[in-house]
This record gives sequence, structure tokens and C-alpha cells, in this order.
Amino acid sequence: MTTQASQLIREGQYAAEVLIALHDDGGEWGPTVAPEDIQKLDRVRAALRAGDFSLAEMDAKVFRLVHYSAEARPAAGFGDNEQDAFQS
Repeated sequence: MTTQASQLIREGQYAAEVLIALHDDGGEWGPTVAPEDIQKLDRVRAALRAGDFSLAEMDAKVFRLVHYSAEARPAAGFGDNEQDAFQS
């Protein structure tokens, strides 16, 4: 049986979500990953380290991570504007 899973790779301030196939043949070792998927993970990791995002995006979704701090958050919310109070 084969199922798809997503593997997250983080390099510095970037993360990539890579889809891989898990193969479960019912043995004692549990699901395994094909060598092609391992190579895909290595390619994406190397591309993120080199800053080549177009190459990384061929095999993954790439995200930039932003540190979130409650002290730095504006009072209105994350990018929201203040709204008028509800009037009945």
C-alpha cells in the first residue's frame, strides 16, 4: 500500500513542504521511502541552502518564516483595521 505524506524541511528562515510516497508492504519495518523521494528531499534542501528558490519550487512549496511576537503585534491585529462598534 502506498500513501502520500508531506515532509517539511527548514533551512534558516525558509521552509519547504515536499510530497513523498510512503510504501508499506506490511512488514515489520513499517512504511519506507523510495530512493527517488530521498533524492528529492536532498535536492530541495540543497536548493534552499544555496538560495535557489526557483529550483526548490520544482519539487516543493517554499515558505518564508516570520517570527511572531505578541509584543510586536499591532493592537488592531495582524494587518486588520479597527472597526466601528456594532450599532443596533
